[in-house]
Amino acid sequence: MNNIIIITWKSWSGKTTLSNYLEENCGYSIPYNYTTRSPRVYDEKDYSEYCFISPSYFEWLWEQDRLLNRTEFNWNQYGIGIETLNLEKLVFVVDSDWREKLLQIFPTAQTVWVETSDFERRKRLYARGLSWLDLEARLDWLSEQMNPSSTCIIVDGTTPVKEIVYSLIEDNKWTE
Repeated sequence: MNNIIIITWKSWSGKTTLSNYLEENCGYSIPYNYTTRSPRVYDEKDYSEYCFISPSYFEWLWEQDRLLNRTEFNWNQYGIGIETLNLEKLVFVVDSDWREKLLQIFPTAQTVWVETSDFERRKRLYARGLSWLDLEARLDWLSEQMNPSSTCIIVDGTTPVKEIVYSLIEDNKWTE
């Protein structure tokens, strides 16, 4: 199995569900994701998907080269911490704009594109407490993201995660 997996594409398509399965059942580690935004209203907690930090601390991490990347969305900063990058099996969960940057650092990483229906995505966005304006801004941004290449795996969001992982392993999609 490949040591580095990049799970990507549209937000709220099931990327975190797949990465959590790989972490809990296959021994992968998920690097810390830092953000300057506040937790969402649906009871998001520190270190669940993100470590919530102040803008000044984010700047300090960036200046000290403790972040692999840096991006901004809706006036909030996001970045992947480098403290776990020395682990042998990593799974990154990123929107597609960061996939290319990670592949420059980890050229042998396997990409898994995760997709779901627009209806399901809207349902998940709404359940996370986004305002209508934020929801529409996020969907507009998503529509501008690149399409996956034909060499990547597309997951439709309806198959159980366990089946997806086992089919990828059986098809030797993650072998070196």
